[in-house]
Amino acid sequence: MNMSHQGNAALSLPEPLEFGATCAQSYYWRRSQRRPGDPCLNIAARWRLEGPVSIALMERAWQQVVDRHEVLRTVFVEQDDQLVQRVLPHAQFRIRHVDLRGTPPPEQNELSERLGREEAATPFDPFAPPLLRITVLQQADDRAHMLLTTHHLAGDCWANLTLVREFAAICDALSVGATPHLPDAPMQFGDFASWQNAWLAAGGAATVEQYWMRQLDGLSDFTVPTDRAPPVKPTRRGDIFGMMVPPGVAEATLGAARARGSTFFAFGLATFAALLHRWSGHHDILVTTQIAGRDELELETVVGPFINTLALRMACAPETRFSDLLDQTLTTVGEALENGALPFEKLTERIALPVSDRRGPLNGVNFQVLNSAFLKDTRAGAMALRGFPSLSPGAKRDLDVYLVEREVGWRAQCEYDPDLFDEATVAWVVRSFVELLAAVSSDPTQTLAGLPFSPPAAQLAGVERSPRMTAVRAVPVEVMETGASSTPAADNGVRAERLMQLWREAVRCDDPPPAASFFELGGDSMRAARLVARIHDAFGQRVGLARFFQKPTLAGLAERLGVELASAPAPAAVMQKEEDEDDDWRVMEVSPRGSRTPVIGINSVETLFALAREFGEDRHIFGVRLFEPGKPHGIAGKTFPEIAADYIDVIRSIEPKGPYILFGLCVHGVLALEIARQLRAAGDEVEMVCVVNAWHPSYARRLNFLNRQLVRLNDVSWNLRRVFRREKTFVEFLGNYRLAQSSGVLQLAARMGLIDRAPTRTGSEFNDDFLLTLMRARDACEPRDVSGPVMQFLGPDTPKWPGIDHTLGWKPVVNGAIHVHYMPAARPGPDDPGLACIVTHFGRMIETGAARG
Repeated sequence: MNMSHQGNAALSLPEPLEFGATCAQSYYWRRSQRRPGDPCLNIAARWRLEGPVSIALMERAWQQVVDRHEVLRTVFVEQDDQLVQRVLPHAQFRIRHVDLRGTPPPEQNELSERLGREEAATPFDPFAPPLLRITVLQQADDRAHMLLTTHHLAGDCWANLTLVREFAAICDALSVGATPHLPDAPMQFGDFASWQNAWLAAGGAATVEQYWMRQLDGLSDFTVPTDRAPPVKPTRRGDIFGMMVPPGVAEATLGAARARGSTFFAFGLATFAALLHRWSGHHDILVTTQIAGRDELELETVVGPFINTLALRMACAPETRFSDLLDQTLTTVGEALENGALPFEKLTERIALPVSDRRGPLNGVNFQVLNSAFLKDTRAGAMALRGFPSLSPGAKRDLDVYLVEREVGWRAQCEYDPDLFDEATVAWVVRSFVELLAAVSSDPTQTLAGLPFSPPAAQLAGVERSPRMTAVRAVPVEVMETGASSTPAADNGVRAERLMQLWREAVRCDDPPPAASFFELGGDSMRAARLVARIHDAFGQRVGLARFFQKPTLAGLAERLGVELASAPAPAAVMQKEEDEDDDWRVMEVSPRGSRTPVIGINSVETLFALAREFGEDRHIFGVRLFEPGKPHGIAGKTFPEIAADYIDVIRSIEPKGPYILFGLCVHGVLALEIARQLRAAGDEVEMVCVVNAWHPSYARRLNFLNRQLVRLNDVSWNLRRVFRREKTFVEFLGNYRLAQSSGVLQLAARMGLIDRAPTRTGSEFNDDFLLTLMRARDACEPRDVSGPVMQFLGPDTPKWPGIDHTLGWKPVVNGAIHVHYMPAARPGPDDPGLACIVTHFGRMIETGAARG
């Protein structure tokens, strides 16, 4: 094992910027003075790195992150009994690199876990910035763990995710030799601290403080039974116990919450309160939770300790019905959010409760829900960053229970203080919580006394025997139990049912025929990407999109996965490897080669399948794409013409010379036109280009003010109509707009469990980054001198009033005919009138050769 580490050094500044500290920072400072080296003030997270690991590149990127955020370059000093933040102009940053490549593979994971625990619990020197550490445990040239540790004086969990997003964006730019262009931070944490201090000094918190004093009047310090008395000298240790929530329980809980008009967070909190009541015997239950504390748009990307704690008080009694407790919990949570501006540290100063050396008042039991949007994986240059369960730096509370959504399902876990609890007791807490979720989901009218409950001593013996709820203890690999027996027939039955469930969800059909095409059933490329990704999660086998498109049926998937369906013959063979080595995932074959001009779709397949059914005889029809779930797209930092050139390389590998016919929707239509321009410039014939709703990149900007506003209003109105027709949810509607995305309101709502997950801007969680990158490159491009003929299909949402160019801005730059057709509204399924319109007009033109005229 080779280890290198250079200490962090900070440069001095003659007259540094100075700001007062926030209430939270003052609390953390006092605690660090009373308990030097307290690891509980650390925030630890970790990511798997997959791809070529470059320590030099990572160190450059993290140095730029530190340079961007003043709070990471801050020292804390006391002046006149007040804590002051002093910002330095520079803080040198170094990565701690631990080379494990020489360690035998069986020992690597165990050593990585041990080093991860040590790093999480290593204290900071709060006088020496940056209060950020990155440790890379390198296991292979293309595999490592990245450990991120920050101090509560400088950040919180939300801030850590901001840091990682910026790190990834900077790596993307640096890896291709470009200069990173992150938007300037609208403000720094010192500005917020100044505002908070001024707000408190002006009495701004008086009203909310009165609410909290009324809400907590008469409260005793709530505690739960412990396995042992607190030691005289706390060890500051922490540990985490977790288990997967069985899929059926998670689905039933989500369904029951929606049926009662509840959020998933409130439903889980009420269930947890019921467990605490039965366990402790107390009727007055207090549980804390955290909110992001970033209510203003300008605060979303500011790094600092914004997170605030809310104290949620619930009355429980044996005769209380769970449904009534849920209603009470919803009211409590709603009022707490409305009054969430009061710093928790101010509240605890006013509460006359005992303070121990171990923790402060109101900090006994905590509950949180973390959605997958909050834990989204990302890419950094050629490296994929995948989050996995963190390690405890030290228990901040007695018990901290989480419901965490990951790609493989929901996980229930508890961070706890080993000074107080045995692991077996915490395992009982987590398992009992999951069992109560199942019970109250099936019948919310049960009384708390009637809920299934066994005290720890009686339940511990059954923990190891339960095959349906296998628990894991802070390990990096998630475990999902199927509940099936080990016989081959039973195993196939479970796999078949899971596959059919995924298929039904993808095509939104209750009983689809196994031989029906995915696209005939209304599927599209986004749903296809989602389906193959979920199949990989559920079966551990990757079915590439290119393979799926070759035989896009339920029966074809079953054959690839080696699953025998009840209505189909046994599969001939089981897929032994993820992808054949000679497969090119960038090419989606729809119909075989022929003598007539090939039709090439740019990232579009559903329309190609419809064309092939009508006109595919003796005509090669295939799709080309640069995105595959789980693979780097490689277009970051490239211009739009450069991206088009990459597509041309793929096209020529299949059809080396023209003529060609190109097709694309929206941004892919603009890409098809640029590809056609380059092909023609190289001497190849392009018979025609067909696009759907393809706006010239600068056309919207060229409109006058009135028309720009009318276009936006038309877009909002059309999308609202889709909501009313139940073609999309209201949350998905909001997700389409930059303001809702950039404000952080959707992410905050998901973080609090108010919505299941924050929607992506493009509507696809699997290729959102690819599409946004492609659209940014398009918007920076100004296409000119495009040769015709071009066929433009316009959907019913396209503006049609006088003053709008019905070619959507292409008329001045296209040399040749532009054929415009208006489409009826699309409708999922085999009878989609929008798709039929394209097949009829586009197909007729390519079949008759009219495009040449």
